Amino acid sequence: MVMMRWFLSLMMLLFFQISQAKEKGLEFKFESKIDTLVMLSDSLVFAPGDMEKINANRNYRRVLKDILNDSLSIFYNFSRVKNLSVVTAPDNQFRIYTWTLLLGKDEYDYSGFTQYQRRVKKSLFGSSKVENYIFELNNNSISIGNDELARLNNENWLGCIYYNLVPSPKKRDKTYLLLGWDGYSYSSTKKIIETLKFNKKGEASFGHSIIRFDITHGTKAEPKFQNKSRIIFEYNGNVSMHCNYNLNLNMVVFDHLAPSNPALASVKRVYAPDFTYDGLLYEKKTWTYKKDVDVRNRKDVKAIKWKPKDAENRKLETIIPMRK
Repeated sequence: MVMMRWFLSLMMLLFFQISQAKEKGLEFKFESKIDTLVMLSDSLVFAPGDMEKINANRNYRRVLKDILNDSLSIFYNFSRVKNLSVVTAPDNQFRIYTWTLLLGKDEYDYSGFTQYQRRVKKSLFGSSKVENYIFELNNNSISIGNDELARLNNENWLGCIYYNLVPSPKKRDKTYLLLGWDGYSYSSTKKIIETLKFNKKGEASFGHSIIRFDITHGTKAEPKFQNKSRIIFEYNGNVSMHCNYNLNLNMVVFDHLAPSNPALASVKRVYAPDFTYDGLLYEKKTWTYKKDVDVRNRKDVKAIKWKPKDAENRKLETIIPMRK
């Protein structure tokens, strides 16, 4: 019986690998729709007025959803669609697609989809089928604000551009970190460390209490740790903040932010990096805050682990519209 189970497991694994290889070699049937998506992406950026951009975004969303309904789309390289950011799970089980719409000079709106797949065996010796779950992400940032504890879902989403996905170092832990960017306003920008998990129905939930963060960081007070569902950094809109997974340190590393004037500590738009680094290190199913991370003499301080193929040869400004 043990040998039979081992044999069946081996055959299923081989079948999956062969099927995946074949799929990656197929010609995708939706290439013409990708052409439409490319044209619409230009309209999102270069259309003369906001109404034209909004209409283009509505069509963009419809065409992209139609593409994602094809189960093979999870293997497609979307690099031709310059404004679309795609993060992919290491095992290709899911993807998250996000993009932004810049209205006026400093109003950013966000849209997105989650795509989750699982293979279901029809019978013991029958072929398997792919269940392809697509859910639209509805931006509700205004209502959510800076809430770092709330549990969110696709209908109640903290809109942003996700630029990296960090899996748990333990395979059995199916929670993830998402790293995101939010243009927010003309005077300030946000970086977001979000938490993510999927259920068996392919539904994403955001906001799991797996981040142990020092709520007194940046002050001289004694450390006081609290479990959070996400971390939201807000800083001056004219500066850049580093926040990414560091391969050499095996942790998420980010700039430490400080106000330009201590008297303005409550005004986030005056915050900027102070040339020191903090981080999150995975310990016992929790990402724990670490102060003053030493990155000296470390190569690739800004190294990205699990970099999605779709981000290759892509400049940041093609994903995120820069302020003029």
